[in-house]
Amino acid sequence: MDGRPSHPLSALGDNRMDSIGGDGSRPFWKFCRFDEVFEIRWVERLMKKVEKILISAIASGLILFLALPCLQANRKEQIEKDIHQKKKDLGDIKKEISVTREKEKEIRGKESSILENLHSIETELYKKEKELKQMEGQLAQTRERLRQARDQITMLNNGLERTRKELLSRLTALYKMERTPPEALLLTSQSFPDLLKVDKYFKVILHSDARLIETFQYQVTLKERYQEELTRDQQQWERNISEVGKKKSEIQTIKKEKQTLLKSIQNQKVVYQKLINELEERAKNLQALVQKLEREKSLLSYGREKPENFKGKLTPPVHGKVLSLFKEKGQNGIEIQAAMGTEIRAVLPGKVLYADWFKGFGNIVIIDHGDHVFTVSGYCSQLLKKAGDEVAQGDAIGLVGSAGALKGPSLYFEIRHQGKAQNPMDWISQPDKLALLPEGTGSKGK
Repeated sequence: MDGRPSHPLSALGDNRMDSIGGDGSRPFWKFCRFDEVFEIRWVERLMKKVEKILISAIASGLILFLALPCLQANRKEQIEKDIHQKKKDLGDIKKEISVTREKEKEIRGKESSILENLHSIETELYKKEKELKQMEGQLAQTRERLRQARDQITMLNNGLERTRKELLSRLTALYKMERTPPEALLLTSQSFPDLLKVDKYFKVILHSDARLIETFQYQVTLKERYQEELTRDQQQWERNISEVGKKKSEIQTIKKEKQTLLKSIQNQKVVYQKLINELEERAKNLQALVQKLEREKSLLSYGREKPENFKGKLTPPVHGKVLSLFKEKGQNGIEIQAAMGTEIRAVLPGKVLYADWFKGFGNIVIIDHGDHVFTVSGYCSQLLKKAGDEVAQGDAIGLVGSAGALKGPSLYFEIRHQGKAQNPMDWISQPDKLALLPEGTGSKGK
């Protein structure tokens, strides 16, 4: 391949081999062709270890060989039932999450409505408090008027008392005068002018008494008017204070009820949010369990279902465009262009035989898929699996890199069946194959 050293795939056999040591011939790695002798020895040691591991595994598993398919079938059936049940449970939880979210949404709507009502209540309460303050100011003025009215009434009472005493004195004098005979007035007068003076004095006194009576009557009327105004103002003030206080109390009661309802709704919202979090956590755990069961189901298929049955049905390990096709420039695999760091996925379930650096191919992963089917993924920038790991179909085994590649970040991918290199494009599904092929390649990839 462009004059570079051979690769570990040749250790799995080439076109001169029919099987991996299946006919008693020399081990397949004896046919390796490397430019450096030390690489051959290193690979021989590696493959001997692999051979010992495989032989040991076959020997220890031979006893269970007959019972294993039945056990695996039962386990697979149980796993399928578990997957079906868990998916049903997962669906129920998702429905419950959906219903709970709707309830939470409804609660949020109620919360928003109550907050708007509380805002209106606060505005109304502010107006009433402002009105109450204005009335309290008016109350101070009313109190001053009441005080002045009381003072005036007190003065009127004092004036009335004086007038009453004067009237009483005049009435007493008049009473006594009425008992005096007219002749006495004539006798007390020394002359006619004196009599006229007495008459004049009596008229002045009577006029003064009349004015005194009028003053008394006016004072009584004024007192009654002040008393009525005082009573009316006081009653009106008491009514206003009572009305505003009652309205304020009603608003505060409504506010308290709304706050209590808001607190209840917010508590419900917290409960729903907590329930949603718990349900999402349960859904997450169930999803992980389903994935685990599906992985176990996939692993149970390893070694039971022939990998060659998947020929023409596989999804490529990465999505991109093929840079070089099978047997192009003598290579036994294909190169797929992909972005640096793209996950490389196992095309079939299997067991990792080798995961390490190999000269000319960077980091490589060799997977045994059973029935003498092997895949090799090279140019990895990072390995996500190690030798001995079991992988399910679709598991990430490494990341795309450029170490060993001559055309930038890409993946070297090869499939071997019974020691013979296979065209990977024959194993990939038709839609994926068309997506992989560069424009103008026609039927080269077939």
